[in-house]
This record gives sequence, structure tokens and C-alpha cells, in this order.
Amino acid sequence: MFGPISGQVHGTGAKALVIVLHGDSGPDYITSFAADLARRNPQSTVIQMARPGYSIAGRRSKGSNSGSRDHYTKQNNNLLAQGISAASQAYPHNRLVVVAHSGGAAQTGTLLGTVPGLIDIAVMVSGPFDIPRWRASRGTPWPKSQSPIRYLDQIPRQTKIIAVTGQQDSNTQPGLARDYVAKAQARGLNATFTAIPNAGHSFRSLKEPVLAIATREIQS
Repeated sequence: MFGPISGQVHGTGAKALVIVLHGDSGPDYITSFAADLARRNPQSTVIQMARPGYSIAGRRSKGSNSGSRDHYTKQNNNLLAQGISAASQAYPHNRLVVVAHSGGAAQTGTLLGTVPGLIDIAVMVSGPFDIPRWRASRGTPWPKSQSPIRYLDQIPRQTKIIAVTGQQDSNTQPGLARDYVAKAQARGLNATFTAIPNAGHSFRSLKEPVLAIATREIQS
């Protein structure tokens, strides 16, 4: 366990500590990605974490996912920050990189502002960066969830923000990431947006491009 958060460790390198975070369906689908990322980057340590309320390898992270509804809450985000901080203290590294999909990207985006300096590089994939706007398109509000776009002003200039979304994503539409990055850039932040052709919301269609992007950032 990493404080209140469970996780699986791949590799032992000290160049970078890489945290991999899943979406709202649970961590299983992204396990092979974490393992592949570690194999491509043997100089780094990769930790696949279970977000609050989810389980990995039989160990459950503290917090509640509320049945995968309205759970990007302040309490859950604080628990996730504690887990990342615990991992950061346990594993020597030159930079801390988070690669996160969907709900994991939403929580990561909030942490960039609420815990400034915790994360050096954030690769946020299929992120719903404006929660009220996203939930309006989905038909159900999530009033308890923190919205990443509201914390842009608190993100340090040295943090690198990379948003990635499939061009055919009908869930977290590309405009959410594009507009988030535009607002980040307007504030002088180091932020870029990449749209992946012929890809939707499923991580299966995004895995190889994200592997390449994450590896580039780890090795840079």
C-alpha cells in the first residue's frame, strides 16, 4: 500500500517514477499498459494504482467510488494525493510522471492545482476537464466532483501538461481537452493537446500512441 492507496509495482529504475491511473470501470484494463510501459523504460519505476474505492491484486484503496458516480470528490482526490506522495517518498526518482485515463485524468488534473509541485509531468488521456460541461452532455450532474479546469490558476509554471483524446471520443469529447489546454496556455502554462485519429474513448484504441507519448516524456 502507498498510504491509503493500493498499487502494483513494475520495475526498479530511478530516472522517473511513473504512476498509472485507470478510468471509472476499474484498473484491470490498464494493467498490460503499465507492464508494457515498464518494459520500454527499464530505467524507471512504474506503479499502477487503484483509485479510491477500487481494488488491485486483492487490495482495496480507501475511499468510495460511489458506484462509479460523482466520485472525483475532494476527499477522494486528497486520498489519491496521499498515495502518490507516499510512492514519491518511497522510490527515488528524478521526475514524477502520471499517466491517467478518463476519471484518473480528471483527478490528476485537479491535483495539479490543489497539490502544486507533486506531479512534474501529467499525461492525461480522455480527460473530462470541465466536469459541469461534461456531465451536461451525459445528462446527470456530478455536484460533488472537483473540476480540473477550476484549478488552472494554481498550477506551477514548471509543470508539464499533456492532454490526449481520441478524435472519435463521444464520451469525453475532444473539445473538453482542447479548451482546457487553450486556457492553460493563456495562463502561460506548458500545455499541449493531441487528438488521436481513429480512436474513441476506449483505452484499447489509445494504448500504442499513449505508450509512445509517455515513453518520450520519461526519456526526455
